[in-house]
Amino acid sequence: MWLIYFVTAFNWSVTGNLAPYILSDFEAHSLVTVIGIVSGVLGAALYMPIAKMLNLFDRSYGFLFLVFLSIVGLITSAVCKNVQTYAAAQVSCC
Repeated sequence: MWLIYFVTAFNWSVTGNLAPYILSDFEAHSLVTVIGIVSGVLGAALYMPIAKMLNLFDRSYGFLFLVFLSIVGLITSAVCKNVQTYAAAQVSCC
């Protein structure tokens, strides 16, 4: 459990600190807060449906699926070429 918390905190720290630098290449500094707010709202809105699906299916499969989704989001944010791709990666990653 401690390892999951550590990895999650490290992910938030790195993406939070590097978001202005990443978006500076796209000349979209004003979208830094918007992307953070949208990903936070979607994360909060999807919390209960994801919990319900994990109760219906095996939790280990759900955990593996969410880890896979997080890795895909991190890879997508690393290779993004525009702001829209970065926003989608942040929503799927976190």
